[in-house]
Amino acid sequence: MKKLDIRSILIGVLCTALVFVLIGAKSQNENLGDIVVNSINVLDENGNLVATLYAGEDGGVLGILNADGNTVATIAAAEDGGVLGILNADGNPAAGLIVGEYGGIIEAFNYNNDGNTVARLGAVEKGGVLETYNTHNKRVGYFGSDTDGHGIAVLYDRYGDIGWVADGKQ
Repeated sequence: MKKLDIRSILIGVLCTALVFVLIGAKSQNENLGDIVVNSINVLDENGNLVATLYAGEDGGVLGILNADGNTVATIAAAEDGGVLGILNADGNPAAGLIVGEYGGIIEAFNYNNDGNTVARLGAVEKGGVLETYNTHNKRVGYFGSDTDGHGIAVLYDRYGDIGWVADGKQ
């Protein structure tokens, strides 16, 4: 009887293992199926967080961060639909696109003054509206539709009290 060489046995085991690995290998081009996670964080080459995707109170939230780590853009689910937020370099709101009770609303914020709304363009119950606000967060201008669907223009004083009204009703 011939004596078995340990190297021959080892080569035989490794070749058998290689055959099983090749049989079980999948192509990189195939669909990997579902991936389920609680959040996804994207890091730059220095390990700094630059984007995040996670579940918020009303659904999914995507956040984009700048080099300083401040959020500068968000896309999120909200109670009435979606929200797109644009923030300044410090992470304070600058503009937003949201879904309101009657449709879309575009808002501009004065981020140097506590993030107050300074202008709003959007949908109201009977049509569209353009509103402007002063630095005291008081509405000073309104151009849009009244509750009967007629055109209306309103100017307010600095305290938010009506100063002048004109409507398109004949």
